[in-house]
Amino acid sequence: MSAEQDSGRPVSGGMDAAGTAEVRAFDVPPREQGGRVGTSRAPLGLVLGGAAVVLALMVGLLAFISIERSEAAMARLLAEKGSSLIMAFESILRSGMRSETGVRLQVLLEEMAASPDIIFVAVTMPDGTIVAHSRRLRLGEILQLEGRELDEKRMRDLDPGAAAQWGITRVEGQRVFVVYRYFTPGLEDIPRGFPRPIIFLGLDVSPFEITRSQNRDYVAMLAAATLLAGLLCLLALYYAQRARESRQRQYKAEGEVRRLEEEVRRKEKLAAVGNLAAGVAHEIRNPLSSIKGYATYFGQRFPEGSDDREAAAVMVREVDRLNRVITDLIGLSRPSDVRPRPVCLENVVAHVMRLIRQDAEQRKVTLEYRTSRRVPNVMVDSERMSQALLNLCLNALDAMPDGGHMTLAIAKGKRRICLMVRDTGMGIAPTARAHIFDPYFTTKGQGTGLGLAMVHKIVTAHDGEISLYSRPAGEDGPGETIFRVWLPRAAREELPELRYQRRGRKKS
Repeated sequence: MSAEQDSGRPVSGGMDAAGTAEVRAFDVPPREQGGRVGTSRAPLGLVLGGAAVVLALMVGLLAFISIERSEAAMARLLAEKGSSLIMAFESILRSGMRSETGVRLQVLLEEMAASPDIIFVAVTMPDGTIVAHSRRLRLGEILQLEGRELDEKRMRDLDPGAAAQWGITRVEGQRVFVVYRYFTPGLEDIPRGFPRPIIFLGLDVSPFEITRSQNRDYVAMLAAATLLAGLLCLLALYYAQRARESRQRQYKAEGEVRRLEEEVRRKEKLAAVGNLAAGVAHEIRNPLSSIKGYATYFGQRFPEGSDDREAAAVMVREVDRLNRVITDLIGLSRPSDVRPRPVCLENVVAHVMRLIRQDAEQRKVTLEYRTSRRVPNVMVDSERMSQALLNLCLNALDAMPDGGHMTLAIAKGKRRICLMVRDTGMGIAPTARAHIFDPYFTTKGQGTGLGLAMVHKIVTAHDGEISLYSRPAGEDGPGETIFRVWLPRAAREELPELRYQRRGRKKS
């Protein structure tokens, strides 16, 4: 089953397995829906704030990874350079050993250290004793590492090997990029257990630090630009959401304005009808009473079964019909005199079902009654509300001349109680829905067009609301029409009315 709000969206109240009706979150009167506009602003701010934090963390992580990769690439470059210098140094020594003149190790170290990017070159024994140094005065002393002299334990911790290793540390009193490994220029046949010398090559660390500083500045600028762009996108998304909410509020405000204009138009029509009714009701009723009296008098003078007597009876019936129209007209234009009190809506529905059951059986219409559990009382005038519900049910029966199914349901919402009348009849055309509550508007061959206008007036007098959803019968299947009436709950301190004993689903 579905109903339609002022926005035009079909909604439905779900029924559980026990036959109880429940009002969904959106199944509330349009007036109450209007108060919900903009409620997602706070969650939106939290979402955007969380997105900004996640974006900042991601950008920071990517920047850190980029800096680490750049520094690792620069370190590998310097390490390869140092390893190449050591290999070249060993190759020169090997060549010098094979020549007649020879090459002195100390002289070669001093010449290598003359390069501007080489800070020092030292060859030590495993205990840290310097056997060759680019500064001649350091011969025989102990190599300084991080302000302390090397010994065998610290040398083992350095773990020199055949492959070059590197690190940035203080060696010989300076912060350098040091590359070290075993020194074997022509010493491949050293006996096992014989101490092997280690060569330390100290390179200038300033290019590495300059490059690292430049990379960090570049990555920081890139990260800041990315973060700024992301924040701008989030800000744009935030304002786009605000604009969308503003448009929604505008649309809802326009819908409310249209609803109020429609209400004013309907009340103007009722006022005009009321003025008309007040001006001519008595003037029409007096002649009608005379016409009815004379028609009854002349009817009695004609023989039983004659055409003249039948014509007089027709006159009497038509006068009665006109009198009912005038009575309805006066009732529609008269100010509402409802006397709300706490009422069990189930009792009202049960009373109306008793009134229409015989008519429904004659039309082969199946009645079904559904209700939520523990429905609170409503503040209504039970007599006037029964009249409104009876009009809705009679319209539903008229819409199913060949039989069908009519459902009456009660559902409890957060603030109001929903009363639903659904039929599987012919449905209402879209062009007629806008005028369905107007006085004297009818789609039936017979009828005054005041029934739904009276229903609307009674519901409005109870500070309630009524909505319509209809699907005409056609290619999509059988027709369907649903009227939903929202009524205010009774205060809890009010004494509850005795509830109708039949609960749950009732069929007849």
